[in-house]
Amino acid sequence: MIFRIKILFLILLFPLLTNAQEGTRNAGKKELSGNVMVVPFEPKLYMSEIDQKINQQTKWSFDQMREFFRHQLDSQLKLKLQGVDSPVLTFYTDSVKTSKDLEFVYKSTTVSFDMVDRPTAPTVENKKQSGIKNGQIAVEQSSDKKFTNVKLNNKELIPFLNKKYNTHYFVFVNELDIKTVEGSYDLSSDSFQREVTVHYTIIDENSKLISAGAATARFSSKINDPKKIVSLTFSPIAAYIAAKLDAVVHPKPAASQK
Repeated sequence: MIFRIKILFLILLFPLLTNAQEGTRNAGKKELSGNVMVVPFEPKLYMSEIDQKINQQTKWSFDQMREFFRHQLDSQLKLKLQGVDSPVLTFYTDSVKTSKDLEFVYKSTTVSFDMVDRPTAPTVENKKQSGIKNGQIAVEQSSDKKFTNVKLNNKELIPFLNKKYNTHYFVFVNELDIKTVEGSYDLSSDSFQREVTVHYTIIDENSKLISAGAATARFSSKINDPKKIVSLTFSPIAAYIAAKLDAVVHPKPAASQK
């Protein structure tokens, strides 16, 4: 009889112990958060003219190349943005936890092709456009060029991300282009110049546009190693974008007039 009572007691006590342990484990976990969030470009917005050359050297598939550049750009942006406003959260931080939210981001946004010197507000709705956009590659310094901008078609997106991740600034990578620069052939080196272009949009927690445009960097056509391409171009591009956010987060005091 006593043995049965002990067994019954343990059966009743076990769920309580399990719940207590689970509660302790959850209490010890920290939710993902960051002052800055980096949103990687949608895979379909990867435009490259050199994949065949890279494949000849690496034997990588198209998907491997695209994901490598996507991940490395994300990493470089995180590295540079940490010097502006830490911590920086990316969707690669914990892909299991954030994959559904990234899908929600993509469903809640669309793209438009705006003038570099006149980007429209991120909350303006535009009809979604897709496909290869020949002639639309933007260079930051050229005010007559267009770039791929992001638009919010769900006004609840930013409040949702802000509340869940405690994020105040959002850096959207809208598109990645890698192309050969026309007219750049150099006879002495028997090579062309190639250009990496990253289209980006930065908005704050109130959905206000901070900065938007296209950042570029060049490298030689003799370089087909993706790791070398990343080391030569992604770092300066990420630094350029981080500087745009830094100008807002840490504005320089106005020069005093004498």
